[in-house]
Amino acid sequence: MKLKLSYATAVLLGLKKGKINFEMPTAYLMLGEKCVYNCSFCAQAREAKSDKDYLSRIKWPEYSLEKFIEKITNYNSFKRLCVQVVNSENYFGDLIEFLDRIKNLHILKAISLRPKNMEEVDEIFNYNIDNLGISIDVANKDLFSKIRGGSFDSLFNILVKSSMKYPGKVTTHIIVGLGETDEDLIDIMLEMKKYNILVSLFAFTPIQGTFFEDEVPPSIERYRKIQFAREIIEKKNIEKKDFKFKNGHLIELPEVEFSIEEAIKTSGCSYCTRPFYNEKPNKLLYNVPQKRKS
Repeated sequence: MKLKLSYATAVLLGLKKGKINFEMPTAYLMLGEKCVYNCSFCAQAREAKSDKDYLSRIKWPEYSLEKFIEKITNYNSFKRLCVQVVNSENYFGDLIEFLDRIKNLHILKAISLRPKNMEEVDEIFNYNIDNLGISIDVANKDLFSKIRGGSFDSLFNILVKSSMKYPGKVTTHIIVGLGETDEDLIDIMLEMKKYNILVSLFAFTPIQGTFFEDEVPPSIERYRKIQFAREIIEKKNIEKKDFKFKNGHLIELPEVEFSIEEAIKTSGCSYCTRPFYNEKPNKLLYNVPQKRKS
């Protein structure tokens, strides 16, 4: 089993030397390496030439499961574990072994993976996790098959069935900047709202060694616009007709009040701040790494 921790998680657990000056109530873990899928943007893709210790722009040093359990048992500040599962050859067996080993840890647990079927989903929920993330990532159905591979409809159906069976416990990830239009993003966020699926927004980040290493991330202006739209969709009773588009570009938001301060924070399940996943600390932040108020 390949168990890796985000650099900041390792520092907070005393496994690495360093200084953390941002809010991080969630421990971020990665299980496995070198995915069987071949997503064009991912450092863990089957054909990616990226450093195997990276996911997005974060480095994930490897530790033994025993060492992690020893450290996390004696560290009381984390409120949640967030486990990103790489779909490597034996990913599901490794995940079940991991869940069995941590089942007695009294902490919220979120698992993010690309399940093959509902049987996998059901088995994961047998371990009393409180959140399952099934990432769509690509908001445009045609682009999905080119960028991620496989069937958009199949994954979407598993996502919806999971949310209907486990209401309030299923989330998805959407990446801004993969060639989709603003209208694609609004459409899929509205669809997710219909099924009570929380959307976590990411900005596309070019990673060396991936097929998309030379592509350009979204402008901060465009990303802010989509963050505002996400906040409005999540918090308000809004329909597509309340947004205005021109050639796929979002040109006008619904006329409702919302918190800009909350909208630009990292979106995800409770206690998620996901610090500097999409950006360098000295650059303008796509996602402000602060815990949301609600």
